[in-house]
Amino acid sequence: MPSVLGLVEEREAGARREVERLRGEAARLAAALGEAEAELSRLVIARETLRDVLRAEPGDRGSAVAIGPAGAGLEGGIRVAVPVREPGMGLTALPGIYRQLAQALEASPEPLQAGELTRPLGLEATASAVEGVRGKAKRLVVRGWAVQADRRAQTSSV
Repeated sequence: MPSVLGLVEEREAGARREVERLRGEAARLAAALGEAEAELSRLVIARETLRDVLRAEPGDRGSAVAIGPAGAGLEGGIRVAVPVREPGMGLTALPGIYRQLAQALEASPEPLQAGELTRPLGLEATASAVEGVRGKAKRLVVRGWAVQADRRAQTSSV
């Protein structure tokens, strides 16, 4: 007849094996979740870019800079026009995600970093999303819609 202590030790060993199996499964799921979040972030950015392009008036370039893939000419690739800020221009002059970014900056009482800006835009703070937001914030700075302070972007009151 087995001892009570032996039975408990046997069940403990089984519980340890199950814990280790579940930890391995959790690590695999965490990696899969990270990949799925990165894909979602890329798709959100692609959708917003396409929506902005489709909303643009044909031939309406005004005083804007074309943003697209590096090295692409004006005839190829997707472009989003970010106008130079002029006196009296409101945020409605900005295309979709740039408008949302400027609104988030404007609503904040203090400067924000790119990683902090992903949440108000509905993005996960993945590396690709943070870099995308950082690039867009820099475009807003260059075009006069935001100012950069202490390596952080903040909307301008100009």
